Amino acid sequence: MPHAWSTPVGVIMSLVQEGPLLFGDNLALIPGPAESWELTDPTTVVYHLRSGVTFSDGSPLTAEDVVATVKYHLSPDSGSQVASFYSSVDSVEATDPATVTFKLKSPNVQFQYWAALMAGFLFKKDQLGNDDLGTPDLLPLGTGPYKLVEFVPAERVVLEARDDYWGGKPVIKKITIVAIPDEQTRILAMQNGDIDGTFEISDIDQWKALGNVDVITGTSLEVYLLTLDQSAAPFDDIHVRKAISYAVDREGLVKALLKGNGEPATALNPPEMWAGIMPPDEVRKFYATLPTYQFDLEEAKAELKQSKYPDGFEVTVPSSNASPYQTNILQSVSENLRQIGITAKVQEVDRTQWLAGYFRHENLGMQIMAYSPDFADAANYPNLFFGSANAAKDGMNGSNFKNPEVDKALATANEQSDPKERGEALKQVFKIANEDAAVVPIFWPGSAMAIRNKYKLTGYNALWYNIPWAMRGFGPKA
Repeated sequence: MPHAWSTPVGVIMSLVQEGPLLFGDNLALIPGPAESWELTDPTTVVYHLRSGVTFSDGSPLTAEDVVATVKYHLSPDSGSQVASFYSSVDSVEATDPATVTFKLKSPNVQFQYWAALMAGFLFKKDQLGNDDLGTPDLLPLGTGPYKLVEFVPAERVVLEARDDYWGGKPVIKKITIVAIPDEQTRILAMQNGDIDGTFEISDIDQWKALGNVDVITGTSLEVYLLTLDQSAAPFDDIHVRKAISYAVDREGLVKALLKGNGEPATALNPPEMWAGIMPPDEVRKFYATLPTYQFDLEEAKAELKQSKYPDGFEVTVPSSNASPYQTNILQSVSENLRQIGITAKVQEVDRTQWLAGYFRHENLGMQIMAYSPDFADAANYPNLFFGSANAAKDGMNGSNFKNPEVDKALATANEQSDPKERGEALKQVFKIANEDAAVVPIFWPGSAMAIRNKYKLTGYNALWYNIPWAMRGFGPKA
């Protein structure tokens, strides 16, 4: 997982591994393998592990396993794709066999969430550092309700329930997760009885038409966006970035792809991500004051004419073949860009290959990204996509956007606990980012999944891929 960090991986590993804490159904932090935790001062966090928690090989979880996991991610040699979640850590140590103490460089409101994220899923110390970890030759152990028993890359993963799980016995004894990237093929598989459910569906009407299937929808807090590498031509030119921003038909994409289950994005954060800082109606009033780029090919042409590339240019844009929307979005954007003189060639690639290329931060150019929340906090997305520290290898800032004022405001949003102070700082971040066209937001999709109607799943929420979904109201209907 440190080298294949994605939603599909989370769907699997959230049943196998856990962080010290878990997300509850309301997305708040609740005890997990750690039975309690406290902030002993503004920069010291202590976690107390519960007794009786074991890995699937029967060995006990210890504070040393927690420390080894964190230090692995922190090590530059590991190449961990989740290292940015630990950037505020100054030190971590096992202060006794069941206690882990973190010292932070400075106060950080976001840090509390690491313990329940995919980024915080705990590894057994002895497995870390082995190059085979995560391959069929060395399946990761975890403290979760299921254990990995088979992994055939790009085909299937088989999980078996653990009778010794600290949190109770799973209802479903065996789960097989198969890789079917094409949605039409998945629909056919459901129709034929080959599968019993699937996450991340797009054409809701087709799934509902199957008759024996329940479609569950909800708020996703997800965002689709384009990143444009400002460290190199031609995207170092703000007029090029604005031209591309004007060339995206957000309304049309929401209608065509989401079937109305979502809305056009005018900024990076969906309005609901500001919960606890500003109510949605106040967020929308603020967004209305931001520089936005409504679909307008004439404006796009005018911006391109003001750039250093008035006659256009060519760019190749990679797209994950496992995404229900990425390639379709790019084909639409590509056609619009063609009309203003920019040739954008869409190149479908394997999802893992695409993500690895993105994290290498080499020749980023123009990228399309679908990002789901790590936790429900307004600083999550801007910290990852606008923070200078993440404009580096293994960082999410694919635009290589760097702005001292933004970094200062993000520090305030991370270090201050007062919602008003955090809100004002983040407003500044979004104003600067939109003015600079730091990213090109596309849409905020709703979330939807399909499940055979003999089953139920009542714990479906915006962090479904980050929680042990098979333990949250999942099982046969009574």
